[in-house]
Amino acid sequence: MATTPSSRRSQAERSAATREALLDATLECLVEVGYANTTTARVAERAGLSRGAHLHHFQTRDTLLAAAADHLTRRRGEHLSTAVDALPPSGPDRTAQGLDLIFDSYNNPLYQATLDLWTHGRTDEELRGHLIPIERQLDRQTVELSKRLFPDAAGRPDFERLVELALAAIRGLVVLDTLHADGARASKQWPACRDQLAALFEASPPATPAVR
Repeated sequence: MATTPSSRRSQAERSAATREALLDATLECLVEVGYANTTTARVAERAGLSRGAHLHHFQTRDTLLAAAADHLTRRRGEHLSTAVDALPPSGPDRTAQGLDLIFDSYNNPLYQATLDLWTHGRTDEELRGHLIPIERQLDRQTVELSKRLFPDAAGRPDFERLVELALAAIRGLVVLDTLHADGARASKQWPACRDQLAALFEASPPATPAVR
Protein backbone atom coordinates (compact mmCIF):
# COMPACT_ATOMS: atom_id res chain seq x y z
CA MET A 1 0.00 0.00 0.00
CA ALA A 2 1.35 3.41 -0.96
CA THR A 3 2.39 5.74 1.82
CA THR A 4 0.19 8.84 1.95
CA PRO A 5 1.43 12.30 2.99
CA SER A 6 -0.66 12.10 6.15
CA SER A 7 0.92 8.78 7.18
CA ARG A 8 4.39 10.18 6.48
CA ARG A 9 3.65 13.10 8.74
CA SER A 10 2.32 10.78 11.39
CA GLN A 11 5.46 8.65 11.21
CA ALA A 12 7.62 11.78 11.47
CA GLU A 13 5.66 12.92 14.50
CA ARG A 14 6.08 9.53 16.16
CA SER A 15 9.81 9.61 15.45
CA ALA A 16 10.10 13.12 16.92
CA ALA A 17 8.16 12.05 20.01
CA THR A 18 10.46 9.03 20.50
CA ARG A 19 13.53 11.24 20.15
CA GLU A 20 12.21 13.75 22.68
CA ALA A 21 11.31 10.97 25.12
CA LEU A 22 14.87 9.64 24.90
CA LEU A 23 16.38 13.09 25.47
CA ASP A 24 14.11 13.87 28.42
CA ALA A 25 14.86 10.46 29.94
CA THR A 26 18.60 11.05 29.47
CA LEU A 27 18.43 14.35 31.35
CA GLU A 28 16.42 12.74 34.15
CA CYS A 29 18.99 9.95 34.46
CA LEU A 30 21.89 12.42 34.48
CA VAL A 31 20.25 14.34 37.32
CA GLU A 32 19.35 11.29 39.37
CA VAL A 33 22.21 8.83 38.82
CA GLY A 34 25.00 10.82 37.12
CA TYR A 35 27.04 10.36 33.98
CA ALA A 36 28.61 7.00 34.84
CA ASN A 37 25.25 5.33 35.48
CA THR A 38 23.36 6.90 32.57
CA THR A 39 23.45 3.92 30.25
CA THR A 40 21.45 3.56 27.05
CA ALA A 41 19.54 0.65 28.60
CA ARG A 42 18.58 2.73 31.63
CA VAL A 43 17.53 5.64 29.41
CA ALA A 44 15.36 3.40 27.22
CA GLU A 45 13.72 1.89 30.29
CA ARG A 46 13.02 5.36 31.72
CA ALA A 47 11.52 6.44 28.40
CA GLY A 48 9.37 3.31 28.18
CA LEU A 49 11.07 2.16 24.98
CA SER A 50 12.87 -0.95 23.79
CA ARG A 51 16.57 -1.30 24.67
CA GLY A 52 17.64 -0.66 21.09
CA ALA A 53 15.26 2.23 20.40
CA HIS A 54 18.02 4.82 20.71
CA LEU A 55 20.05 3.33 17.84
CA HIS A 56 17.68 4.73 15.22
CA HIS A 57 18.34 8.27 16.49
CA PHE A 58 21.72 8.12 18.24
CA GLN A 59 24.48 5.77 17.18
CA THR A 60 26.48 5.91 20.42
CA ARG A 61 26.01 6.74 24.07
CA ASP A 62 28.11 9.88 23.66
CA THR A 63 25.96 11.20 20.81
CA LEU A 64 22.87 10.58 22.96
CA LEU A 65 24.38 12.44 25.91
CA ALA A 66 25.53 15.34 23.76
CA ALA A 67 22.11 15.57 22.10
CA ALA A 68 20.54 15.71 25.56
CA ALA A 69 22.82 18.63 26.47
CA ASP A 70 21.86 20.37 23.22
CA HIS A 71 18.19 19.65 23.95
CA LEU A 72 18.57 21.25 27.37
CA THR A 73 20.30 24.30 25.88
CA ARG A 74 17.48 24.84 23.41
CA ARG A 75 14.82 24.36 26.06
CA ARG A 76 16.66 26.80 28.34
CA GLY A 77 16.70 29.38 25.55
CA GLU A 78 12.96 29.06 24.99
CA HIS A 79 12.25 29.34 28.72
CA LEU A 80 14.48 32.38 29.16
CA SER A 81 13.03 34.08 26.09
CA THR A 82 9.54 33.72 27.52
CA ALA A 83 10.74 34.95 30.92
CA VAL A 84 12.38 38.01 29.36
CA ASP A 85 9.10 38.96 27.71
CA ALA A 86 7.39 38.77 31.11
CA LEU A 87 9.75 41.29 32.75
CA PRO A 88 8.66 44.91 33.13
CA PRO A 89 10.13 46.98 30.27
CA SER A 90 11.95 49.28 32.66
CA GLY A 91 12.34 50.16 36.31
CA PRO A 92 14.93 50.27 39.08
CA ASP A 93 14.96 46.48 39.52
CA ARG A 94 15.14 45.51 35.85
CA THR A 95 18.89 44.77 35.89
CA ALA A 96 18.70 42.75 39.11
CA GLN A 97 15.72 40.78 37.78
CA GLY A 98 17.60 40.03 34.57
CA LEU A 99 20.62 38.79 36.49
CA ASP A 100 18.34 36.64 38.65
CA LEU A 101 16.93 34.99 35.52
CA ILE A 102 20.40 34.06 34.29
CA PHE A 103 21.42 32.83 37.76
CA ASP A 104 18.31 30.63 38.05
CA SER A 105 19.03 29.12 34.62
CA TYR A 106 22.33 27.81 36.02
CA ASN A 107 21.47 27.18 39.66
CA ASN A 108 19.42 24.02 39.20
CA PRO A 109 19.90 20.23 39.08
CA LEU A 110 19.84 20.12 35.27
CA TYR A 111 22.87 22.38 35.00
CA GLN A 112 24.64 20.34 37.67
CA ALA A 113 24.00 17.32 35.43
CA THR A 114 25.63 19.06 32.47
CA LEU A 115 28.64 19.86 34.66
CA ASP A 116 28.99 16.11 35.11
CA LEU A 117 29.13 15.77 31.32
CA TRP A 118 31.67 18.57 30.98
CA THR A 119 33.90 16.98 33.64
CA HIS A 120 33.98 13.66 31.80
CA GLY A 121 34.49 15.45 28.50
CA ARG A 122 37.85 16.68 29.79
CA THR A 123 39.36 13.22 29.32
CA ASP A 124 36.94 11.73 26.77
CA GLU A 125 37.95 13.06 23.36
CA GLU A 126 34.81 11.89 21.56
CA LEU A 127 32.47 13.38 24.17
CA ARG A 128 34.50 16.60 24.28
CA GLY A 129 34.18 16.95 20.52
CA HIS A 130 30.40 16.78 20.83
CA LEU A 131 30.21 19.20 23.76
CA ILE A 132 32.44 22.06 22.58
CA PRO A 133 29.94 23.31 19.93
CA ILE A 134 27.15 23.10 22.51
CA GLU A 135 29.17 25.14 24.98
CA ARG A 136 29.72 27.82 22.33
CA GLN A 137 26.02 27.75 21.46
CA LEU A 138 25.14 28.23 25.14
CA ASP A 139 27.45 31.25 25.39
CA ARG A 140 26.05 32.82 22.20
CA GLN A 141 22.53 32.18 23.41
CA THR A 142 23.22 33.91 26.72
CA VAL A 143 24.82 36.95 25.07
CA GLU A 144 21.87 37.39 22.70
CA LEU A 145 19.35 37.02 25.53
CA SER A 146 21.38 39.46 27.63
CA LYS A 147 20.91 42.12 24.96
CA ARG A 148 17.18 41.84 25.62
CA LEU A 149 17.59 41.54 29.37
CA PHE A 150 19.76 44.64 29.68
CA PRO A 151 18.73 46.93 26.79
CA ASP A 152 20.16 50.05 28.44
CA ALA A 153 23.61 48.48 28.61
CA ALA A 154 23.55 46.51 25.36
CA GLY A 155 25.11 49.34 23.36
CA ARG A 156 28.15 49.65 25.59
CA PRO A 157 31.49 48.75 23.99
CA ASP A 158 32.27 46.53 26.98
CA PHE A 159 28.84 44.85 27.10
CA GLU A 160 29.98 41.34 26.12
CA ARG A 161 32.81 41.52 28.66
CA LEU A 162 30.26 42.42 31.35
CA VAL A 163 28.13 39.42 30.37
CA GLU A 164 31.20 37.17 30.45
CA LEU A 165 32.04 38.48 33.92
CA ALA A 166 28.49 37.79 35.12
CA LEU A 167 28.60 34.26 33.69
CA ALA A 168 31.97 33.56 35.29
CA ALA A 169 30.65 34.70 38.67
CA ILE A 170 27.42 32.70 38.35
CA ARG A 171 29.15 29.52 37.20
CA GLY A 172 31.68 29.86 39.99
CA LEU A 173 28.93 30.11 42.59
CA VAL A 174 27.05 27.17 41.13
CA VAL A 175 30.16 24.98 41.31
CA LEU A 176 30.15 25.58 45.08
CA ASP A 177 27.01 23.44 45.25
CA THR A 178 28.31 20.49 43.23
CA LEU A 179 28.35 18.41 46.43
CA HIS A 180 25.23 20.04 47.90
CA ALA A 181 22.00 19.27 46.08
CA ASP A 182 19.95 22.00 47.78
CA GLY A 183 21.85 24.86 46.13
CA ALA A 184 21.91 26.74 49.41
CA ARG A 185 25.49 28.02 49.29
CA ALA A 186 25.15 29.63 45.87
CA SER A 187 21.76 31.11 46.73
CA LYS A 188 23.13 32.57 49.95
CA GLN A 189 26.03 34.30 48.23
CA TRP A 190 24.18 35.35 45.08
CA PRO A 191 22.38 38.54 46.33
CA ALA A 192 25.63 40.32 47.23
CA CYS A 193 27.26 39.19 43.99
CA ARG A 194 24.19 40.25 41.97
CA ASP A 195 24.20 43.74 43.50
CA GLN A 196 27.84 44.27 42.53
CA LEU A 197 27.20 43.01 39.00
CA ALA A 198 24.11 45.21 38.67
CA ALA A 199 26.16 48.25 39.68
CA LEU A 200 28.64 47.46 36.89
CA PHE A 201 25.87 47.09 34.30
CA GLU A 202 24.24 50.35 35.39
CA ALA A 203 27.46 52.41 35.68
CA SER A 204 28.51 54.80 32.97
CA PRO A 205 30.51 52.98 30.27
CA PRO A 206 34.25 53.55 30.19
CA ALA A 207 35.35 56.48 28.05
CA THR A 208 36.69 55.62 24.63
CA PRO A 209 40.29 56.87 24.26
CA ALA A 210 40.59 59.79 21.89
CA VAL A 211 42.16 59.00 18.54
CA ARG A 212 45.24 61.11 17.87
